[in-house]
Amino acid sequence: MERLTTRIAMRLMTGDERSRDLDVAWSYRPSDPYAIDLDFSDCQADTVWTISRDLLTAGLHTPVGEGDVHVAPYGDTRLLIALAGQEGVALLAAPAEEVDRFVNATAELVPAGSEHTRIDWGGGLEELLAS
Repeated sequence: MERLTTRIAMRLMTGDERSRDLDVAWSYRPSDPYAIDLDFSDCQADTVWTISRDLLTAGLHTPVGEGDVHVAPYGDTRLLIALAGQEGVALLAAPAEEVDRFVNATAELVPAGSEHTRIDWGGGLEELLAS
């Protein structure tokens, strides 16, 4: 399998009437085993955030994050994700059960702790030295 993809409805929280629902494509590639991509291109052209799978997993249970990405459970049913960029911070809410189901599906493809066996270290080194 080259890529696992699902769509998860997320709510952009703005604190006013401009809050809106977003249809976000979540994807995972076993060849990039530490990362999950959130593709917002349906609502903002060419906008993809790459988030650590470990960060999302931990964020389902406790507040985590440094720098541009923070994740925290919110109540029993939601996961909050804060993404900081040049235009400010976007606070997003996602159904925790759907995120948990997706993260578990990625772990079926590449179990936690075995990610390093999926990385093409030689190919990455060749690409780096060629540039």
